[in-house]
Parts: sequence; C-alpha cells; structure tokens
Amino acid sequence: MLRYLQLLTQGTDATNSGTARHHRNREESDTTTEQASSHANGLEDKLTSETHLRRFTETVLDSRQQEIEDREMEKDELVLRVEALENELASTQRQLEEAQDQVFRLQPCRKDITESEAKDAYKTLVGNVQRWVENRAGHVIDELETGRLMSRAAPPEGSRLVTLLREQSRRCINVSQSDEFQIMGAIMNYLHITMFSKSFYCPLDDGDDGGTAVWIDELEETMSQLQRDITQCREWRSETLTALTYQPAFKARRQRYINFVVDDLTSLLSIIVPRTPPADLQASVRRSIVEPAADLVHQLHLAPSIYSLKWPARSASTRLEVYQCFNLANGGTPIDLSGTKSSSPARRNVMYLFDIAPGLFVERIEDGRKLGLKAIVKPTVLVTNAGGDISQGPTVMRWLWDGIPSSQGSSRSASRASSARTLTCLKGQLDPPYHHQAGQGISMHARHAFCCEIYKSAKSGAQR
Repeated sequence: MLRYLQLLTQGTDATNSGTARHHRNREESDTTTEQASSHANGLEDKLTSETHLRRFTETVLDSRQQEIEDREMEKDELVLRVEALENELASTQRQLEEAQDQVFRLQPCRKDITESEAKDAYKTLVGNVQRWVENRAGHVIDELETGRLMSRAAPPEGSRLVTLLREQSRRCINVSQSDEFQIMGAIMNYLHITMFSKSFYCPLDDGDDGGTAVWIDELEETMSQLQRDITQCREWRSETLTALTYQPAFKARRQRYINFVVDDLTSLLSIIVPRTPPADLQASVRRSIVEPAADLVHQLHLAPSIYSLKWPARSASTRLEVYQCFNLANGGTPIDLSGTKSSSPARRNVMYLFDIAPGLFVERIEDGRKLGLKAIVKPTVLVTNAGGDISQGPTVMRWLWDGIPSSQGSSRSASRASSARTLTCLKGQLDPPYHHQAGQGISMHARHAFCCEIYKSAKSGAQR
C-alpha cells in the first residue's frame, strides 16, 4: 500500500512536471513566434525604406543625367556661337587693318613730342629771342643814351611794334633800362599771335578763310558730343592733321607762310636795327626766331595732348612765386621767388613791372579724360627789388610811342587815339620792304587779314 502510494505520488509529480514543461515550451514557442514576427516586420520596414531610397536615388540620378545632357547641348550651342563670334571678330579685325592700311599707307608712324622735349624746345626759343635782342638792339639803345635817337623823328612803322606791347608793358614804357625786355616781350607776343594761339599755325588749304582748320575744329567738337571719349577725338585730330601735313601742297603752303612771317617780323624789327643790311637781318630773324618757333608749334599742334602758351594773369604782382622773374635792378638776372608768398620778407621790396614771355602749359589726355592744366615752362616777368621809386627816363619804346601821330590830351585818350591810328598804319603797311620771292603766293586780302589779326589780337591781349 505504501509502495502504491509512493508510485501514485511519483506519477502525479511526473504529470505535473510534464504539464509544466508543456506550458513552458508553449510559452517559449509563443515568444519565438512573436520575435520572428517582429523581426519580419522590421525587415519589411527596412525593405520598404530601402525601396523608397533606391527609387529616390534613381529619380535623382535620372534628373542629373537629364541635366547633364541639357548642359552638353547648351555647351555645343555655345561652342557654335563662340566659333561664329570668333569668325566675325576675325573678319572685323581684317576690315579694320585694311582700313588702317588704306588711311596710313602713305603716312609714317606718328612720333608725338614729349613734355621734356617741348620744355627744352620752348626754353631754347625764348633764349634765342633774348640773345637776338641783346645782340641786335644794342646800337639803338646806345644812340638813345647818347641823345642822338631822340633828335630824330620816329618812323611811322614803329606804331605796329608798339601795338604789340601788352597793357602792363605800356604802363612801364618810361622805365629806364627796360627796352631789351620790352622788345623781347613784343617779339614773343608776335609769335604767340601769328602761330601759337591758332588752332593750327599755318594754312591747311589755299583759301583765305582757313576753311580746313575750321572744319577739323567743328568735326572734333561734334565727335566729342557723341559716345566717344576725348582720347579718341584727340587721336583722330592728330592723325588727320598729320596726314594733311604730309601732302606735298602743305610743304609749299607752310614755306610761304613762314616766309611771310619772316618778312613781316623783319619789317617790324628793322626799326630798332636800321643799320643792319636787310638780307642779314632777314636771315637772322628766320634762323634764330621764326623757324625754331614754326618747328616747335608744328609738333605741339600735332600732339594729342593740348599744349598752349599763356601770359601771366592780372594778379601777377601777387603771384610772383609761380613765374620766372628777371630782376631789372641787377641787369635782368633771374631771381628765384618760388615757394615765397606776397608777405614773405624775400619779396618785401620786389615790384612786378611787366610780362616778358608767356609760359608753356599742357593738358594731358589719359584714360579717356583731360587732366588739369600743368605748367611746363613758367611765364617770364620783369621785376625790380631796387626799392623806392622806379627810375624813369627816355626809352626806345617811348620814342616810338611818341612817333605815333596823336592829339595832345590825357594818357588814356592818347592811348585810344594811338590804337585807332595804329590800325590805319597797319592797313597802309601790307607789303613789308623785305618781301621774299617765295612769299608771293599770299594774296593781298590774306596780307590785310593777317595784319589786322595781329592788331586785334595785340589790342585785346593788352586790354586783358
């Protein structure tokens, strides 16, 4: 019985143990199933995500490929356009070269004058005039000092030379020892009027009205109003004038004009050097004054930069630091006043008298614009530092001035009457006594206009 109970108990335990194992195995199986199901769901999600990513990547790659293909097509089109433009540019360059060859085939390369060359040439010209006056005017000044000059009547032709004196020079016409500087100033004013102040210094055609020079000026002005900078306008002007000056006819016109200026200036200066043989006087005027002036102004007027001669302003007496000053009290030696002011001790006794020579100025053309006015050579003026009253006495210019027929009266009315009679004298002196054979090509009308131009320019310059 006891044994039976033991066996029964063991059987019950075994049954319970089997049931427990069954439940445990079932639970484990359920857990495994759940894990497998969860894993499967994760794989599905991952697969779905990978699928979406792949499709997105394929879409992006397709879009990129299409973009690349479009760019390749645009590149091919641009290559074709570039080739067409290059061909067009090459054709335009060939046309431009052909046009340049056609314009400049007979014209050498232009060599413009530099500022340093212009400076040296102008200083040489002023020095030539100064030496010519010193060497040639000594005899008439000696006659003045000995009293022989004042005993003779002044020639009526002297009115033309006096007319060339500027306003301040006329005010100092009685200053002793000033004649050489007065004559020098008159010569420089003559050169300024007849050559340097013109648009182009000598005729470009055979007419009397300067039509070609006027046409060039007007066309340059018209070009400047279009979409062209000043560099292009000035280059066009320089090339056009250079081409004109290489015409055979220009050389003949230039020589005739130089001969005429030589004759006219010789006639003026013969008054102060009456004992010099006419041929010698004419040769010296040509060699020392007119030809150097003509050669210089020729280069200045062909240059793209704008060169000009300018006389001192009315305020010269207060701005002596910007001028080259000759000291009358010391025989005309230079006196350096640069860097000083009107109130400086160095200028306490310095007094401005009159102008001797204009200065040389330039307006350079760079980067499509005109730069400011720059002085290459300073204007020259006469001063004195003697202090006190300025010594006055008989002068050659006073002698010539008194030789102008005029009524008695105040100095101002006499000056006006003299100016009026000067024009009359000019009209009666159209043929200088030393007329050169080559100058016969200039018409009487041109001679009359030339002399009247000198008078009017000198008169307006004196009034300024």
